[in-house]
Amino acid sequence: MNALRTLAFAACAMLAPCAARAWDPAGHMIIDQIAWEQMTPAVRTRADDLVKTLDSRFNAGQPYHFVTAGCWLDDMRGLGREYPWSKLHYIDIPWTPAGAPIQSPSAPHVVSAIEDSVKALRDPAADSSQRTVALGMLVHLVGDIHQPLHATERNNDRGGNTYLISGVPFSDLGQKQLQTLHTYWDKAFRFDAVDGRILETWTAPRVDNRPGAPGQGVIVTEARKIMAEFPRSSLPEVAEPADALRWATESYRIACRQAYPPGDPPANTEVRPLTPEFVHESHKIACRRLAVAGYRLAALVNDLLGP
Repeated sequence: MNALRTLAFAACAMLAPCAARAWDPAGHMIIDQIAWEQMTPAVRTRADDLVKTLDSRFNAGQPYHFVTAGCWLDDMRGLGREYPWSKLHYIDIPWTPAGAPIQSPSAPHVVSAIEDSVKALRDPAADSSQRTVALGMLVHLVGDIHQPLHATERNNDRGGNTYLISGVPFSDLGQKQLQTLHTYWDKAFRFDAVDGRILETWTAPRVDNRPGAPGQGVIVTEARKIMAEFPRSSLPEVAEPADALRWATESYRIACRQAYPPGDPPANTEVRPLTPEFVHESHKIACRRLAVAGYRLAALVNDLLGP
C-alpha cells in the first residue's frame, strides 16, 4: 500500500490535473453570488454581457453568466498542457510560524494577474474580447487570493499540495486527485464537525447542474447563509481600499497561523488525519474568506464597470 501511495504521489506531482486550485467550483460560485447581490443593476447587466462570450466548451456547452464565470479559469484546465495560466492562481510566500512581514515574490503570480486584469478593464482602448478575458480572470482570481493556502508554501509543499491527509469524507475528488491539505481547504466551507464526526454538509453541483442564472439552486442558498453569518458590516477588512498584495498578505498570515494542523508537517508520504476540531475551525475561516472575497469583488466590479 505504501509503495502504491508513493507512486501515486509522484505521478500527481507531474500531472496537470493535480495542479493547485483554490476553492472548488462551488466556492467560486458562492463568491460570485455574494458579489452579484452587492452589484448595481447596471453593473450586473454589463458584467453578464461580457462573460457570456467566454469560451464555454468546458461548461457543458452552456454560456457563462456572472455566477458561473468564476469557474471559467479552472474549467479551461481542460486544455491540459496547453493551459497558459497555471502560475497566476497563487503566490508562494514562504511559511513562518507567526506570519512574519513578507516581501512579494517576483511576478507572475495571483497579485500581478489581478492588477493586470484591473488595468485591462480600466483601459478605454481595450476591445470587448480583452475586457471579457480580463473580467473572467478577475472574478476567479479574487476568489483564489482569499484561499489561505494560495498564499504560502511550507517546506516546498506547494501550498499543502504534498501534505497528505485522511479522515475527510470527500464525495467529489477527481480520479487523479489525492487527499491533501490543499484539496481540503479548497472545500473546507462544505465540511464541518458535528458531535466529533467530520461531515460534508452539502454536495456541490456537477458541471451540468450549475445554476442556469444568478440566484438559483444550492449556490444562492449557501451564499445567503454565509452572508447572514458574516454580514458586510461585521467585516472591517472589507472597508479597506482594494489592494491585491494586501489581500495576499492577509491570506498568508491566516495560512501561517491557522491553515496547517498543529505540529511539524508530515514527512515524505506520511498521511496525517485531520481532527474534528481542526475541521470545525477551518470551516468557519473558509466561510468568512468566501464572504470577504464576495464583498470585495462586488466593490471592485462596481467600480470598474459602473458609471
